[in-house]
Amino acid sequence: MAVTYKTIDGPKWQWAETYVFAKATYLIACPADRRCQVGMGVNLFGEPRGEKLRFTGEREITVLGAGALHFRVDDGGGPCRVGFVLKDRTLIKANWEF
Repeated sequence: MAVTYKTIDGPKWQWAETYVFAKATYLIACPADRRCQVGMGVNLFGEPRGEKLRFTGEREITVLGAGALHFRVDDGGGPCRVGFVLKDRTLIKANWEF
């Protein structure tokens, strides 16, 4: 899978990717000298309503169900580039009874 890069403008949450999985693991990263935050889940009223984690460098995160990845810069240092890649996923399964 290819790494996706986004430039995050500052402290406001920015959408990065929508997901729909039973469970998925992402690798996320920002420069080692910066502090960023990732938010997961549905975005309501200007911010993600799922888990929010601060990180520096590389981190592995797990998401469940449907939602989106959102990022923001958390160190007051201006715009920052973040990267993310889907590492593993479990699809939602259906049991058909025909």
